[in-house]
Amino acid sequence: MASCTPTEKYQHAQLTPLPDTRRHRSLLMGGLVGGLALLLLGLGIAVAYRGLQEGPDPVNSSVVPSPTATLTPTSTPTFTPTPLPPTATPTLTPTPTPTPTPTPARPPANSPPTRIVIPKIGVDSKVVEVTWRVEEQDGQLVSVWDVADYAAGFHRGSAYPGHIGNTVISGHHNIKGEVFRYVVDLEPGDEVILYVGEVVYRYAVEEKLILPDKYVSADQKRENGKWIRHFPDERLTLVTCWPYTNNTHRVIVIAEPLLDEG
Repeated sequence: MASCTPTEKYQHAQLTPLPDTRRHRSLLMGGLVGGLALLLLGLGIAVAYRGLQEGPDPVNSSVVPSPTATLTPTSTPTFTPTPLPPTATPTLTPTPTPTPTPTPARPPANSPPTRIVIPKIGVDSKVVEVTWRVEEQDGQLVSVWDVADYAAGFHRGSAYPGHIGNTVISGHHNIKGEVFRYVVDLEPGDEVILYVGEVVYRYAVEEKLILPDKYVSADQKRENGKWIRHFPDERLTLVTCWPYTNNTHRVIVIAEPLLDEG
């Protein structure tokens, strides 16, 4: 009996064909894998299509929370709450307007009065400037003031309204307009108003004098004359004659300024 080597033994074994069971298994496994792939593909498309239409289910979605770190504060800050503004509409406080420097109600006049008004006796007359002349009386030279016709007369050299001094105004009482006919009826408290242009100067009667002036001595005349001279206070003096049927007396009305009037 002839002997053979192991190699030859296996070579002869390989020459005997065996049923190809591996091929059948491969085909079977390939079919199974292919079918499974098609099934998974179909399911994936269906799931993806549903996800596009509905989105994720917030109830069934599972969210894994991240672990929360525990912080240990090093110090507790002091907090001062800031009050909230009121809900009601705040009341606006208007910005105060600077108060202008008031103009004096009775600025000192720079010219004589132009008009006189005495409400109680119905006087409303223009005022013109008058001067004086020198004439002889009883052998003596005396100064005599002119009297305006149909107007009241401002004595030149007397004080302008609003100035310290004596503002003197005279008028006829029984001739040439009789502007001061009723000055004798004035009483303390009655109002006298002077105008210098449009500026108003108001006065209140303080005193009335009726002085004899005819058939009197020169000294008496000089004494009467002092009422129309300068005084160290601001005043208004009205001068006329009296009585209506004669001129034996002088009527002197002294008025003081109403400083609180504009």
